[in-house]
Amino acid sequence: MLLAALVDAGCPLDVIRDAVRACGVDEVSIGVEEVLRAGLRGLHLRIEAVPPAAAVARDLEACIAAVDASGLPQRVRANAIATLSSLGAAEAKLHGVAAPTVHLHELSAADTLVDVVGVCAALDHLEVEHVHYGPLPAGFGTVDTEHGALPLPAPSTLQLLTAAGATLLPAPNGVEHVTPTAAALLTTLGTPGLAPLRLRSIGHGAGTRDDPHRPNLARVWIGDAATPQSETPQEFDDPCTELRTNLDDASPVVVADAMQRCLAAGALDAWVVPATMKKGRPGSILHVLAPPGADAALAALLLEIAPTLGVRRSDAPRMVAQRDVVDFDSPLGRVRVKRKRLQGRVVDARPEADDCRAVAERTGLPLHRVIDTITAAARASFTEDQP
Repeated sequence: MLLAALVDAGCPLDVIRDAVRACGVDEVSIGVEEVLRAGLRGLHLRIEAVPPAAAVARDLEACIAAVDASGLPQRVRANAIATLSSLGAAEAKLHGVAAPTVHLHELSAADTLVDVVGVCAALDHLEVEHVHYGPLPAGFGTVDTEHGALPLPAPSTLQLLTAAGATLLPAPNGVEHVTPTAAALLTTLGTPGLAPLRLRSIGHGAGTRDDPHRPNLARVWIGDAATPQSETPQEFDDPCTELRTNLDDASPVVVADAMQRCLAAGALDAWVVPATMKKGRPGSILHVLAPPGADAALAALLLEIAPTLGVRRSDAPRMVAQRDVVDFDSPLGRVRVKRKRLQGRVVDARPEADDCRAVAERTGLPLHRVIDTITAAARASFTEDQP
């Protein structure tokens, strides 16, 4: 069902056929058909023997060796071998034997290799980097196996889901809702719980049973990691120190020089606020934002170069947006553009003032018109949400 759902979500069936054939499984054919389950459509995977090919007995070691020698992409081979090993380890623990020597009746069937290798190849083709899964259904009853009737959920399924800390939800009894192979795939390749997602496609994989009361379907959601647009960084996680000093007997030239020298000495930011000093004299308050560990040196610099007798300090942690500078071919020529990002999204883009000034001098256009033109073009090019 998982494999059929990935095909329905956009993976070509030939990708799976080629991957399975590369592992030496050529005694079966793989096909899909569109079916209805409780009124909902989905794809049903068909794995059928190819006459006159005989069934091939494969134990765990043979399956892993076949995948390892397949020549498939490294990520596909690694994920498939890890999944098979997880399934083998669970069965070995249940039967009290060493994992390398365990003979798994389920693994000897070609359809298990089809499922494991097919899912790994499909995830690679769809460029899926992370797998998450929600609560899984579980009911009571028994299932017929090569070892006889076993309780549901199947012991190996329960072993894998327990080790992964998966959440189980009550489901109709007498039905195997999660097979050992599916449990191995989910717990080896995935993480319990859902993540924010910007959807690209969905797929429905149908099981053989058609329950009129409940769609026998597995759903997969394919998308890009996303953060809700209303969400912004929630922590003031950029520690800074703010320095302040009153300048009531300094010319504007001296104040500007002090601010520039602090920036050159490593200050994150600096600004001047007009103020009325004692005896009603006009003055300035110079603010300097210092990174961790630089506050003492910047305060000493202020005491040396500015006409002040004291510097105040306070902790000022920041919540900051990410930013970068890129070259941009604007309608008026190439300029540098500073982009502001929140949670990976570009939310604003503005040209560098010096570049705009150079464009204005070259074209003869007013500076404000150059800035407005390039800013509008940059925002239209880089930001995702335009009014």
